[in-house]
Amino acid sequence: MQKKLLAAAVLSAFAGVASAQSANVTLFGTLLGNFEITEANGADTSAAGGSTSSTRGGTISAGGFSANAANQANRTRMNPAGSNFGIRGTEDLGNGLSAWFHLEFATALGAPPPNAGANHGTAPSARNNAVGLRSNTWGTLLLGMWDTPFNQMNGFLNTNNRTGSASTGFQANLLGATTLGYGAVSGQNAASWCGALAAGAPGAMNATCFNHGTNFDRRERGIVQWWSPNWNGFELKASYGTTMDSNAVTASNTLSGRSIKPYTWDLAATYTNGPLGLGVTYAKQKDLLAYSAGLAGGSGVNGTGTGAWSITSGAGAGATYASGSDGRAWRMGGRYSFPMGGGRSLGVGAMWEQLKWTINYSGAASVADLTELKKTAYRLQGNFVTGSHFFGLEYTRANDLKGSIGGTAGNQFNGGGTGARGYILSYNYMMSKRTSVSLYYTAVDNETNANYSGIVFGGIATAAGANPRYYGAYVRHAF
Repeated sequence: MQKKLLAAAVLSAFAGVASAQSANVTLFGTLLGNFEITEANGADTSAAGGSTSSTRGGTISAGGFSANAANQANRTRMNPAGSNFGIRGTEDLGNGLSAWFHLEFATALGAPPPNAGANHGTAPSARNNAVGLRSNTWGTLLLGMWDTPFNQMNGFLNTNNRTGSASTGFQANLLGATTLGYGAVSGQNAASWCGALAAGAPGAMNATCFNHGTNFDRRERGIVQWWSPNWNGFELKASYGTTMDSNAVTASNTLSGRSIKPYTWDLAATYTNGPLGLGVTYAKQKDLLAYSAGLAGGSGVNGTGTGAWSITSGAGAGATYASGSDGRAWRMGGRYSFPMGGGRSLGVGAMWEQLKWTINYSGAASVADLTELKKTAYRLQGNFVTGSHFFGLEYTRANDLKGSIGGTAGNQFNGGGTGARGYILSYNYMMSKRTSVSLYYTAVDNETNANYSGIVFGGIATAAGANPRYYGAYVRHAF
């Protein structure tokens, strides 16, 4: 009996210690089950040798392109990207200082997205993961992998976060990137993707490979971020990203015999006062586009249906190559919620952005070498809330690409028909603080030479001019 009492006392003591150690550790997550109907009609049908448009699956050549301009037939599927789980915790260090950590992983319920691969299979993949210090005086410092301040601004200015899912977000490509990339995949697998594309088809590297070099909505690996305290509604954020997948090329930090030192840095400022939110952010990317071109090797000829152009990566001794690049982006906007009484409110929001890339070459640029690429886009949002019911409306416009091509012979970049419009209609009903159901309709109207899919993960690989449509419903539970 005494042994049993002693064992019970020891177990009780250990339980108390464990409870104290884990008192500030929290398990969290979001589970999202989705059912969706999708299609894409209106694709261009020009054949090889034509000049109407290109596709993600096609390869631009001097004589035209090999088109894969097939419409995507109506089908049912699941696109459950958006589920996640993780643990986070804090430790009080005294004098207003604390240590904290955050480990978060993405998962999928029902089925992986259609573009499942190394990054989106059924196995969990890393999301925001960091460890840091937090002070009441100087703010928060983190080290690890995290959304950049430029990327975070998209969420800060979003009035329709309540219905957020993989199929109701345009930040993948209409905003934050161009048609050169599939979406917000962070570039964490850029090396393997570009390498595989280069080995199989060097001329068709314009999709996932260039996404690493042109995407500004990034979850950067190897990042240092600082967040200021809240100064009467004003907050600042700054980050420096080592882009580990770029810097880990070789021990000497060279690529195809050239020195390359890619990095990113971001600055953001926000102001919040009750229903009002204002924000502006600036991002810079050094050498990321040149790095992506160098990975593919050779002279990858690419395009957006506007004529043949290339970013020469310089195969062979003495060849001209993209020796460096510079990407810069601005994003700004505001949101406001008008209270109407009786549990009702009307919200509005707007966001504008400008993206620009310049490319330098080791020698004189050829007549087809891209030297500058620019894009502007904006988003308008509105919502109406009454009790547990939420109705959202969103319109996004990606304007035509503009650019410059080096060399002579009057060769000009033609960005005509590369714009697109996106629309989202959504409804959300909160069954409790943690559980909700939603209905949505997401549409993209691509112009003749555009192939935006319009959603973050699982977007249709549209042909040029096709118009993707997504109709769906989901149940979301947070814990």
